[in-house]
This record gives sequence, C-alpha cells and structure tokens, in this order.
Amino acid sequence: MKVWSDCARGARRAAQLGALAFAIIALGTVAPGSLVAAPVPAPLEVAGKVTIIRDRWGMAHLYAAREADGFYGLGYATAQDRLEQVLFFYLAARGELAAKFGPGPVGADKVGPALAGRIPDAVGFDRLVRQYRYLESARANLARLPIQYRRDLEAYVSGFNRYMVDHPERRPAWAPVLEPALPLAVVSVLLHEDAQVCPAKIAAAAAAAPKGGPVGAQGSNGWVVGPSRTADGGVILGSDSHGDWNTLGTLFYAWRMKAGDIDFQAFEPPGTARFFFGHSPSFAWGWTEGSRYPGDCYRIRTEPGDPTAYQVDGQQRRMVQIPYSIEVRGSAPATGVFDYVRQNGVLSPVVTRVGADAFAVSSVGLEDVGLDQGELYNMARAKTFTELKQALSAMQLYPANLIVGGHDGTLLYIRGGRIPLRPAGLNLDLPLDGNTRRTEWTGLTSFDQSAHLVNPAQQYIVNDNTSPDMMYPEPVLKASDYPQSAAFDPGQITSRQVRNMELLAHARGLTDQDAIRIAMDEKVPGFEHWAAVFETIQREGLWPHPDASQAAFLTGLRGFDGVIARDSTPALYFSAFFDALQKAHGEALHDLVLAVTSGRPLTAAQEGWVAEAALAAHDSLMSAFGRIDLTYGDVHRLAVGRQSWPVGGGSFHIGGDRLSLAQDGGWEHDSEVLAPMRAMAFRPDPADPRRVDWYCCQRAPFVVAFHPGRPLGSYSQLLPGVSMDPTSPHFDDQLRLASEGVMRSDDFQLSDLLNDAESSLVLEVR
Repeated sequence: MKVWSDCARGARRAAQLGALAFAIIALGTVAPGSLVAAPVPAPLEVAGKVTIIRDRWGMAHLYAAREADGFYGLGYATAQDRLEQVLFFYLAARGELAAKFGPGPVGADKVGPALAGRIPDAVGFDRLVRQYRYLESARANLARLPIQYRRDLEAYVSGFNRYMVDHPERRPAWAPVLEPALPLAVVSVLLHEDAQVCPAKIAAAAAAAPKGGPVGAQGSNGWVVGPSRTADGGVILGSDSHGDWNTLGTLFYAWRMKAGDIDFQAFEPPGTARFFFGHSPSFAWGWTEGSRYPGDCYRIRTEPGDPTAYQVDGQQRRMVQIPYSIEVRGSAPATGVFDYVRQNGVLSPVVTRVGADAFAVSSVGLEDVGLDQGELYNMARAKTFTELKQALSAMQLYPANLIVGGHDGTLLYIRGGRIPLRPAGLNLDLPLDGNTRRTEWTGLTSFDQSAHLVNPAQQYIVNDNTSPDMMYPEPVLKASDYPQSAAFDPGQITSRQVRNMELLAHARGLTDQDAIRIAMDEKVPGFEHWAAVFETIQREGLWPHPDASQAAFLTGLRGFDGVIARDSTPALYFSAFFDALQKAHGEALHDLVLAVTSGRPLTAAQEGWVAEAALAAHDSLMSAFGRIDLTYGDVHRLAVGRQSWPVGGGSFHIGGDRLSLAQDGGWEHDSEVLAPMRAMAFRPDPADPRRVDWYCCQRAPFVVAFHPGRPLGSYSQLLPGVSMDPTSPHFDDQLRLASEGVMRSDDFQLSDLLNDAESSLVLEVR
C-alpha cells in the first residue's frame, strides 16, 4: 500500500445541487430534473439505430432494439468522453508505445496531462506486454466468447471508429488500428498481475525467509444485506473501489444500456465494454481486492552450456523461443528473443535468470485473457440464481472477492477466479521445482471447491479486503477447510471490516438512504480511546501552562470521536496531531496506536510523545494559517479541476504488518492504515502547500437496492466525473457529490432519465 495521510469525514451541512436543498446531516441522492431546460423525447428503439441520452451528470444511457446497436452507441459515447485515454490503453495493449512516442518516458510533450508520466520507459513497457502475449491470447479467445458478445465487441469498436470519422480533429496522430480483441486485453495490461508472481518468491528463497506470499492489492469495500435487515424485505448491495483516481486517467467509466437482452448499469475500466461492477434488474455485484495465488513461479535448472535446454524427470526439454522486434520512433528497433517453457500446459515466460537457474511464471490467466468478459456477459443476462450460478461456474473471473445481491433475495460471496489446484505439501510462497512434474497443477478450482457463501444465516456479507475467515465475528468460512491456494490469512482483518461489521450486524430496517450513509461512513473504530489518553496526560500535568489558543486546541482534540467529518474541528486537530506524532516517532507509532485502540495504558515515554505532538500540531496550524478555528474540510480538499471542495473521510498510516484481532478483542497487528469506510488519501496541494488534495481512494462508490414490487434504486458517485476532457462540465462535477457525502440517482428507470436528461443523440449504425 501507499503511505496515506489522514483523510476526512463526508460533509454534514446544508448544500444545494441545482434546485434541490439538502437538509443538514441528510445523506441522500440528487433529485432528477432540477437542471434540465427542456424535455428529451423517448428513445427510438428501431433496428439499426441507437439513442444516446446523457443525464445531467453526463453519463451515457444507450437505448436500442438490438444488442449490438447498443454497443455501437457505447463505443461512440466512450470516444466522446475518453477518446485519448482509451486509445492510449489500446496502443499499450498492442505494445506500440515506443513506435509512436519513441524511447524513454511518455511525457506531457506526447500525450495529455492525465496520461503523461505514468509510463517511464516505453520500450520496457512494450517488451513486457509482448512477452506476456496478452493481445495474442485475447485474439485467440474471441472465438470462445458467446457469439452475440463477439458481435457486440465488433460493433463497439465500429462505434468508436465512427466517432473518430465524425470528429477527425480530435483523433490523435498516434491513434492505433482498432480490433475487437483490444477491449479484452486492456485489464490484463493495466493490472499485469502475472509480473507480481515471481519477484517476491525469488527474493524469499534467496533470503531463506519465506515471505513471498500471494499477490493482490488491498483496497475496496463490498457488502450486501438480506431481506431480514431491510425496511421492505429487499436486498441492498454496496460497493466501493479504492485506489488512485488518476491511473492513466480516471480508472472507471459509467454507462447504462438497455438493448436487446441487455439491461445493465455498468462501471468499467474505459475501453473494455465489460460488465465489471454494476447491476441488472436481477442481480448486482461488486469486487474487493484479496490475496490470491493465480499462478506459480518455477525454478528451472538448465543444462550446462545450453540455457534453453532443461530436464523434467530425466527427460530432455527445450524452451520455446519467440523473436521480437519493437519499433522505436527515431531509433533502431529493439530486438531480442523471449524464452518460454511449457508448464502446466501454459506457455510460461522466463522472467529472469540467476546463474544456471531460469525462473518462469505459469498462470492460467496468460492464455485465458478476455474469457472473464464472456462470463460477466452471461452474468449480466442472468435472470435466475440458476442462470447466475451457471455463468459463475466458468470460474474465469478476476480472482478477488466477488459479492452479489439479487432481486430474488440472493446473497453470494465467492472467490471465483481460475485458481490452480496444486499437489499437497508445496510451499506456494517460494519458487517451485520446474524440473519435475510433481509440482504441476492437478486441476482448477471449481465453483463447489471455491471459498464461497450462499445466503448465510447472518443475512449479510461483508468483505473489506479481509481474509474469508474474518467476514463475521465468528468464522463461517474456515482456513482449515481449504488448501493454501485459497489464500486465507487467518485472523487478517482491516479497520474498515471492523467498522462495517459493527454497522451491518446491528442493521435493522435499512433503507436506501441508510445504505448510502454506510457507504459514506467516516468513523474509524477504536479511536474514541484517544480522549481517555488526552485526559490522562492533562491530569498528569504534561501540558502545564497552555495559553488560550493551546487550551482551545487541546479541548477540541479531546473531543475527537473517531469520525473524520468534513465540518469537524476535532477531526482536523486530530489529523494534525497524528501527522506530528508520525513525523516525530514514525517507527514507534505502530505499538503506540495499538495500545491506545486496545485500551492498554501507555508508557511514560509514550505519554510524553503524545503531549509533545499535540502542542506541535497546534503550532503547525498556527504557523500555516495564523489561526486554529478551522475545520477538517478547510484543509482537506477535492481539487482536480477548476473548483475546490471540502471533503471528509480519511485514513491514518501507522506502519506494521497486518491487522488481526486478539483473543481479548483488541488489535494485535495492523495493516499500513487505519481507515473508515470512506477511505481517502491526500497529498500537498501544489498551489497552496498548507492544504492537501484528494488523490486516492474512494473513487466509484455505488449502492443498489432491490425493492419487492417496485423499481430498484441505483445510486453512485464516479469521481471526479464521467469525462476526461478538462473543459467539459462533467470532468469534475461529481466531486460536488463527494463533498456533500451524497450519491446521485443513476436514472435506471427511463421515466426518471427523461426528466433528468441533458441531451439526446440518435445514431444510425453503419
């Protein structure tokens, strides 16, 4: 994880969006229609045409009689909003960055500011993409996708191309040739998860200290509650992806489609035409990151004098060698040869060599690129749990934590990816012996073998980047029932999980607005203990003679209740205090914080550190602003475009290994951050170093509520906005929602959309 500074609580004050005033403390949705000047006609649903209706937040709603026509419109709309970003993704997937931009970094002199600086070495990036053969795999897998979805991808690319024909002035000179396989390859290229498999395991083996571990980032919230916990007996799901908002541009793109058999609200990596997050009228799903073993690193001892020859159980084998030539603008081509071994039936690239040992990564995903999109497509069309389970049984998905809620009452959790089964007794945290078949995979994890839950008695499921055994106060899924490849980490839990379990375990009569409040919840569990620490320090005279300003600061500091609220002065004081404490005693901070949050007494030295940090925090605010009558939102801002907004939510970095619960209920270890449900991260504002700007982590929260007998509720934020054009009003307009701690309605019902529409365009498909 990145080192995060603390971030703040969503706003709880009166604000106005359009003509709608929000009551103080009310967390809700923006009513449709308040900004629309004239009505928009109902969409034409005629074969060969697609209607693109933009709501007042700029999101495209695609309506068509035929499915492929809808995807044609989606390609066109995506190009309107994300042309340069998607073309850059496609160019990267083709391994042609160096051909267009030359060697070295891809800077602002070559692409727009959102894309610049993210690729430090174009030739090196192209080499990796080609070595892992993502596009080749995607091309081969097109024929394995559902026939209609193949046609949809062809139409999507055609619609994207159509926009560039209609608007040649916007087409960059470096635009690549498009093909239907490119949307399938983008996610593999962006994640490049296979490259994570070997390095840590090789290092662990060299250090004789196995710490290789599974791969997988740690971010995102996901939860669902069942009928016994909601106000009307329905199901409500919440999902919230965490990460840097600018990952070669805004990482997610939102759209709504009703075309043929597709009726879906999606949040996807732009340019992928996939049903990654989102919902149909029948099912909704979201993801959270989790540990996993999607592949293995193999150590292969090569023959003396011949680095491409090796033996497997005494039988001679030879590596597959594939020459490459990477065109480099302004320079000679970069040429060489990629070496591969055929391991587990997968063409597995040799990623490094140490003496006579070659190390190769073998992953199912290397040859299954894009097949997950076919599974997601089938999930989007599923109308019953039987159809959903049939789709999920392909087990092709992103191998993280998938949480599903259904209109029929379904609650489902599954790690549904292509996880290999291995022979017993292997240590997956180290390189495996590639000179014997005894380390080869024995199969792939099936639906029934996976870690999963269906309709648990608790009537809620929550996984905020926690080990599956820690999804409830008492384990339901147990590590002892699964092999190492299931990647349990017994006892591992996050502060967000602790807080979310508190909220959901006691939830009764939840409404849509209650669910939005949970998604925007800004309380960090355990931080109420700090008030007792400050009282002890004052009683012991460690703040002997504070002046009036210091006394006011200390009084406010003692009032911090763990809620990192936008309008909270104690939250700002605590944030400044924590920064001062971390700066002075970073290495010792971990033990100090865990002692406080577990209610254990501090040592005399630790009490002195706390006392000093509090006064230092006061002085830092006085030095920066000349006063202390400020709120958290005065310092913590949402500012990526033309405007700056105060915001709540945050996180506190304390170091350490991981968080687990002790037998007495305290926290024994911790992850790198303690964060509320509304995790936020900030860095200095280049225009005003006294303030900090949001750059991570809550970026695409949404809530879906299935109501028996009436239309579902669909709500979201897409931060900072739908468009990547800085001149567009929809570049950063949803930061206003984030500032207020509200969600917009996604206008899933056509009647709502027509009252909330900004524009309408009918395209003839050609």
